Amino acid sequence: MNAYTRSVSARIPGRVAFYAIGIAALATTMVFATGLAHLPGHDAASPLVTTMAPVPDSSIAPLLALDRATEAVAAQVTPTVVYISVSGRTKPDIAQPQPDEQDIPAPFRQFFQFQRPQPQDFRALGTGVIVSPDGYIVTNNHVVKDANHVSVTLNDKREFDAKVVGTDAATDLAVVKINATGLTSAAWGDSSQLRPGESVLAIGDPMDVGISVTRGIVSALDRSRLGDGPNSRGSFIQTDAPINHGNSGGPLVNARGQVVGINTEILSQSGASDGIGFAIPSNLVKPVAESLIKNGKVVRGYLGIDVTDVTPRIADSLNESGTQGALVDQVVAGSPAAAAGVKPYDVVTGLNGNTISTGTDLQTLAGAVAPGSKVNLAIMRDGKPMQLTLTAGDYANAGNDSAEPASSSSSASAGPKLGVNVQALTPDVRNQLQLPDSVNGVVVASVTPGGPAMLAGIANGDVIEQINRHAVTSPEGLRRQLSQAPAGKDVLLLVHKANGDFILPVHPEQ
Repeated sequence: MNAYTRSVSARIPGRVAFYAIGIAALATTMVFATGLAHLPGHDAASPLVTTMAPVPDSSIAPLLALDRATEAVAAQVTPTVVYISVSGRTKPDIAQPQPDEQDIPAPFRQFFQFQRPQPQDFRALGTGVIVSPDGYIVTNNHVVKDANHVSVTLNDKREFDAKVVGTDAATDLAVVKINATGLTSAAWGDSSQLRPGESVLAIGDPMDVGISVTRGIVSALDRSRLGDGPNSRGSFIQTDAPINHGNSGGPLVNARGQVVGINTEILSQSGASDGIGFAIPSNLVKPVAESLIKNGKVVRGYLGIDVTDVTPRIADSLNESGTQGALVDQVVAGSPAAAAGVKPYDVVTGLNGNTISTGTDLQTLAGAVAPGSKVNLAIMRDGKPMQLTLTAGDYANAGNDSAEPASSSSSASAGPKLGVNVQALTPDVRNQLQLPDSVNGVVVASVTPGGPAMLAGIANGDVIEQINRHAVTSPEGLRRQLSQAPAGKDVLLLVHKANGDFILPVHPEQ
């Protein structure tokens, strides 16, 4: 997207243009000479005659009421929405593999280009929403990423240079600041109160046409983030209110004119809105924005556990009565959670009195805890409620990507009824897979296409550590444990993958 998309024009060859202008002038003269009597305000009767009366207001009162309500919400919120223009220079992507001239046999070097990635100048457009009268504005991280210059245009057409106060790639949020006072700032809404079917408005500058308002509903809640990697945080609100390029960073507002989300992403085959848009919930946006304004960065609490949602199959295997809570897949050695006694297969149901329904709930609430503060966890273990207390760490100093799992999650399992072939975890295989010493088990050598293990997401090179919480250190031990599993029920496998440990339900073949 660039500034040239704002206007669309067609170039006409000189002679053709002259001809067109001449025809236009002739047509104008004819209209003036012969049609003046038919213009509004003249005595001659208009040739446009209708026999249809307008639909009476009483018949369309609900529709008119919806229109008036939408107009009122738009009029209140639009002054808080800004247009953001960014210029900068991209950083070369050194993660992309590049051929090395010395690695290519001499006869074939002529077919390769050995040019290294170079930084590129760029322009980007987006939207923001004013969140304080003194000029703090929330937008998306991807709008201002790598920016050298940021310009903000208010709804009243005033333009300001802006400073990037802070960014947070994990949530795709950023805060910029302009030197202004007395601005109209948006009101926050409670995104936890949203319900599918609720009316919402998306406001922004789509396709660089100017601040625009679209109307839709909340299509769904707790949608997984798309392609943001393992460090992304939070879930999305899905809406069918049209969102297009340039809407990024704009507000999603409820019927009260409160910001309940920040528009950030679309799912589309065409690149334009297909009616599947996503917004970051306000209950995640607000604490991130506050932290960026106060600290220039996001300060997050750290527990030291990886979690997933409790599915009906997992609940059945754990003999749990429902699917509420966050299942602990992995506990990081030396973490606050490990010190407090949290274990894999625990189901976290509450944090500091707040109900935990999903893994995203726990992630969001734990991130909002101040490092060093006490955290009370309510968990279910073997069907029994427990309370654990820990001291939150600092997420920035946790070393999450390289942390090793606690020893309580180290063990093994696999077997033929699962649709896998396994082998012992020898020192050579451990070195080949670059596994930490804390991982023990049997290695998946092959997976049966369409088999139970493949359907559960198990792949070659994974290490199956446990089956139904029992450590198995050999293929024979796996088969023994599998034969002891209840018939007709799923088994729970603790599987080590490249990005951590996961508890996966698998339904064995009978």
